[in-house]
Amino acid sequence: MATMAIETDVPFHESFDNREGALKDNWGVDYSVPGQVTLTGNAGLMEPAEAITSGHGYGTYTVTAKLDGNWPGSAIILWPGDNNWPGQEINLAEIAPDGSGRQYGTLHWNNNGEDAIAVRYHEGVEGGVFHDYQLVWEPGQITWKVDGQVTAIATDHVPVDYDNGGMNNVIGLLNNSPATTLTVTEVDYVPLGWTDPSVVAPPAVPEPLPAPAPEPVPTPVVEVPVTEAPAPVAEAPVDWYALAAIATANYEATGYWFY
Repeated sequence: MATMAIETDVPFHESFDNREGALKDNWGVDYSVPGQVTLTGNAGLMEPAEAITSGHGYGTYTVTAKLDGNWPGSAIILWPGDNNWPGQEINLAEIAPDGSGRQYGTLHWNNNGEDAIAVRYHEGVEGGVFHDYQLVWEPGQITWKVDGQVTAIATDHVPVDYDNGGMNNVIGLLNNSPATTLTVTEVDYVPLGWTDPSVVAPPAVPEPLPAPAPEPVPTPVVEVPVTEAPAPVAEAPVDWYALAAIATANYEATGYWFY
């Protein structure tokens, strides 16, 4: 049965308001300006790299930085979490060795004990000014961006992070030349597919209830007074004897029967 991938990473942010912040391994760094670090000559700072679980895995890494100089020296890197090299080193930005000042990203891997490298240039990116350097690490693909614009994509030799059976990387900032300077103000990491649990979706607006049907207006009942028929007047009983006497008298007097 296949092993289900897990996600243990959490967002990371460092603005260097408290010197090196979470990047505890450091040397030769200038902290004189609050909210930034400056690396000139031989200097560096990095998250501790102690095991394959150190650092972070798949997700989006964003570093706001300025690279001064036209020769190699400055580097924004994701260093192997187990601190072994050659290994899965991924660099957001370096300077080309030809004196042009061109910047590029790199992907390193261990090729039977030898360092192997793939270079991806950030064409048109100007040195000596601040940029947002971004790297999106996801299964089977690494995407480099500068100031939101995609500059390169790699789909070969993409390392696997710890949650999916590989190793994490730690964030590092390095400079190893007196001819270059690296200045950094912000470092961010957001795990792949991260949803902020503190952001609560607004409750759904309930559908309005249908208006109640109007109550039927009762038809007024008109009471028609019932007029009772007058009681029949009882007729006087017929006095047949008296009528017979009259009729007999008439017959005797006229010879006709009537009354």
